[in-house]
Amino acid sequence: MSEKNDFIQLPPIKKDTPSEVVSMIWQYLKLPEESRKRVKAELINVHENCGKEDFQIPNLYDIVPKEEIAEFEDIMRKIITGIISEASGIATWVYVQKYVKHKTLDEMLEEWAGASQFILAMDTWFERLMADQ
Repeated sequence: MSEKNDFIQLPPIKKDTPSEVVSMIWQYLKLPEESRKRVKAELINVHENCGKEDFQIPNLYDIVPKEEIAEFEDIMRKIITGIISEASGIATWVYVQKYVKHKTLDEMLEEWAGASQFILAMDTWFERLMADQ
């Protein structure tokens, strides 16, 4: 942080925002301005181009020194781990509901409306996977 800018303030955040996300935003805001610009540019690049065939994962350590983003990287790792864990849990739930309890898609959607898009995606994926067997 520069001497001129000794304060940072988080933008308004919804009350139910996971603490890891708040922590990630906090760490990002603590980065020097030039590093924030570089990280933001790379995140935009990944978001816009990651599905393309010739896309190569950026090596952020060439752009921002590792020590400057260590805490940010740790928070992001925790967030990604949480996302994978939650997705695995929902996928398991859909599998059990569909193939063990023999519930229809509509029944699953009624039971857990908050995860409707993921339930629909997993149901479709399981249908395709089982059709190949």
